[in-house]
Amino acid sequence: MYTFIQSKATGSESEKLLELERMKRNLEHQLQEMAKTVERQQELIALAKRDSLTGLRNRQGVPEQVNARLRVDCEGTFFIMDMDNFKSVNDTYGHMEGDHVLVRFAKGLKKAVDAVDIVARLGGDEFVIFSPGHFDKYEVKAKAQRIIRQIERELVVPGRLMRVTVSMGIACAPHDGVTYEALYENADRALYSVKNEGKNGYRFFAELGGAKEGAVVYDRPHRSLEEITSKLRERKMEGSFEVEYSNFEQIYRFMERNLIRNRREVQCVLFTLDDFGDPVEADEIAVRGQLEHLAHAVVSSLRKGDVTTKYSSTQVLALLMDVNKENADMVVNRILARYRAEAGKEVMNVRYDIQQLMASEEVEK
Repeated sequence: MYTFIQSKATGSESEKLLELERMKRNLEHQLQEMAKTVERQQELIALAKRDSLTGLRNRQGVPEQVNARLRVDCEGTFFIMDMDNFKSVNDTYGHMEGDHVLVRFAKGLKKAVDAVDIVARLGGDEFVIFSPGHFDKYEVKAKAQRIIRQIERELVVPGRLMRVTVSMGIACAPHDGVTYEALYENADRALYSVKNEGKNGYRFFAELGGAKEGAVVYDRPHRSLEEITSKLRERKMEGSFEVEYSNFEQIYRFMERNLIRNRREVQCVLFTLDDFGDPVEADEIAVRGQLEHLAHAVVSSLRKGDVTTKYSSTQVLALLMDVNKENADMVVNRILARYRAEAGKEVMNVRYDIQQLMASEEVEK
């Protein structure tokens, strides 16, 4: 006769197996959740590196990407560009229309570039492209022209009398730099040169310094004199003529050479935001806001024949036409009263200096 004895451990082993199975399922679930979290984090990182308005890359990560390409193959072309007179688009049509223009600008860029290019909006109306690899100068010129033409086609709005043009600076690796930082700086210098010499064109950094004739390639279409002067008269002027400092300097030289000889009095006035000697460093945003209030007070208080410019982060320059020293003091007091009325609680003290322009011959003496 045989007797079967059931092991007491059988039930215990079964429970252990069930527990292990539960632990396995929990671990799989945790791993799935971790994978989803990592995926979401990667999506957030990718979104953080994208410009929310245009969908292009933003300034985050672009230097690393360009430098990585340059380390692999130290050749490539760096384009930096912006829209000419974009501020007037915002001022005339509003910031919403300005955003639409930026979106169309980006759309034109996407159509004009190659698949391997790195394209980004760095902020405002500033865009960059890095094209890795070797290109000869004629290929780069052709690409620059293609980019500008495509952007301008995208910016044409039916029924809207608005033409936005593009200025571009170009730097090439390795001759103009072997890092993003160097290429950006040199392309930006070329862009500044285009802006300073009339806008609406492109220029190579390599052609700076030597002042080669024709180095700036202008993209302006041929027009008649009547069309050009009609275009020049389009902008309605209110208050003084506000210009960039480089243009202000040229106007100053023109007046020094010509207007003063005709016995016309011109006063040059410098307004400076003053911190009352307080050693505590002023808040940068507050100072910038006060400079805008001061500049607005200057521009809106002067006449159409006067000229103004922002000289620095705390100074505004003005040229007052056909005004003697006594009347200049009266004009300045009117400007300061308007500034104080607009500046609010963060109003700052403003110093001013007045100097009468003299003919260039007298200055040389």
